[in-house]
Amino acid sequence: MKLVFILGAGATLSDVATRPLKERPPLDRGFFKIAKIAHPTLAGTVASYMKSVYGYDIYATDADSLERVMGQIYTDTFNPGLKRQALRAFRSLLRLFNRRVADTTNDIRPTRQRWLYRMLAGFLSAHIAPKDISIITYNQDLQVEKSLCLLAERSRWSALSSQIFNFPGCYSLGPHTVTSPTLKTEELFSQSEPVEGCIKVLKLHGSLNWYSSHTSATPSQNAMFNPRRTLNLTTRRIIPPDMTVTGRRSTHALPIVVPPVTHKSSVLHDDLRTVWRSAEDALDKADELIVFGYSCPPLDFESANQLRRSQLKSQAKVSVIDPDGNIAARYIDLLKPESLAYYRTAKSFIGAHPLLAG
Repeated sequence: MKLVFILGAGATLSDVATRPLKERPPLDRGFFKIAKIAHPTLAGTVASYMKSVYGYDIYATDADSLERVMGQIYTDTFNPGLKRQALRAFRSLLRLFNRRVADTTNDIRPTRQRWLYRMLAGFLSAHIAPKDISIITYNQDLQVEKSLCLLAERSRWSALSSQIFNFPGCYSLGPHTVTSPTLKTEELFSQSEPVEGCIKVLKLHGSLNWYSSHTSATPSQNAMFNPRRTLNLTTRRIIPPDMTVTGRRSTHALPIVVPPVTHKSSVLHDDLRTVWRSAEDALDKADELIVFGYSCPPLDFESANQLRRSQLKSQAKVSVIDPDGNIAARYIDLLKPESLAYYRTAKSFIGAHPLLAG
């Protein structure tokens, strides 16, 4: 059985839902209300731009949308009359987004009680082979990697450890330079030789531990989104918001993430195109899709189209885990499945799935 997870911010959020709002991973709605408290200078730069150019307050409830604001500012960076100030605002917003993700997920430690861990452990116990599990995630955090690393350390799966978590081979990126901090005083991911049949971690929107190096902390637009800029990886589990790389000269590391803008293909790094192709292949072959905390926003055209194409080929069994029942309706419209199982919580999904219950 080919099993595919589709993860969004809600999957990470489910593990820390009891935390105060400012300590939870960011969502689209309400992003700036929290960002104003956590990083007032960066948020203020964005707010000033939107107020002066569009005349509205991004902190107001009806205007507080990360995707809307990111999309508008990104478009303005191509406008000759607005480019200079729009690029300044866009850099600030991108840094703000990366900081919010890092701030709220760096300290989420993996445990056997995390929901994704429990699902993966259950499927492995039910003899689903690692080669038959693919994780497609739109999150830039490292929660998937942490859970897989913990699974691989368990003695009951020692024979499969290099297939359960194969770093960095799990990413389907091909050979890339992997760096580690000079002072190894923190926990790091251990590198493994690439193996066939490992669990794939397909990060369609990039990752905090993928980065490009720049001589300036404020790189130009061309440098920021050059599709052929060198993509490096770090073994760090905790990503500093302002990571630098020490070599013959110190450089600034900019996480390679795909910002939430329309037409993401225009900002997609060339190496991520292979990740998207791997995800499409996994979706085409899937026998079961488990959508966990991903709403597939209406403006995310590339992701929506990819999902629509997949169901013409796979006709997979579909389960949706999300506290918002409207998300189930979204996937009924996207995938046109013969049937769809909806669960408000991961706990109810685990209790109902025939391979996980009991």
